[in-house]
Amino acid sequence: MNILAHRGNLTGPDPARENTLERISLALAAGFGVETDIRRAAQGFYISHDVAPFSASADASRHAALWRRYPRQAIALNVKELGAEKPLIEFLSQTETAFQVFLFDLELLEAEPGVTAAIYSRLAPQVRLAARVSDRDEPVDGALANRAAGIVWLDEFDRRWAGADDVARLHDAGKSIYAVSPELHGFSFSRAQSRWDDFMRWGIAGVCTDFPVALRQHMTGSARSVGVATEVSCSASS
Repeated sequence: MNILAHRGNLTGPDPARENTLERISLALAAGFGVETDIRRAAQGFYISHDVAPFSASADASRHAALWRRYPRQAIALNVKELGAEKPLIEFLSQTETAFQVFLFDLELLEAEPGVTAAIYSRLAPQVRLAARVSDRDEPVDGALANRAAGIVWLDEFDRRWAGADDVARLHDAGKSIYAVSPELHGFSFSRAQSRWDDFMRWGIAGVCTDFPVALRQHMTGSARSVGVATEVSCSASS
């Protein structure tokens, strides 16, 4: 299961440093993928969750050069604005990162879900796209109908709504699933750990979290537990 460091955070939310080149560099160097936010100004694309003045440190070209140093690690790009579809595709092509990223949260910007994904798909079929599913009027059927998106971004804002059957339907349709860890929406760390177990059991492709280090440790611990249980079972049967 791939782990995406939410805005480059490693051990919890850090608003003062998240999405910075330094923080994302540390996350990638630690072996994690990254979820980050991309915007456009007159000077070019830049990395920021909120609208901000363009700066050299936020210049998306510098970030893209960093991503390329870790070609096996996924970059989930939260697209924050409509209207720059062609320039963004050109940017990804010029920076040689189109193979590495996937674009998501397009539905949060558009009046009709799926329209922007279709535009991106026509411009660059090789760029991966994600369709949203959530407990806020973004049903599984909507993601299944989005043929341009091979990935699903699974979000749980207010409750644990997703189940094994939902995941199975998406997998059966050939969709990869990246899930948002519960703490990103204010749930407790223990609630997040419990959901991580579900995500692993369901074979979800990746999880976006503010606690990637803890999730990796949790995964390692779970794998060891399974190994011990298997060894005990084999010994008992022999």
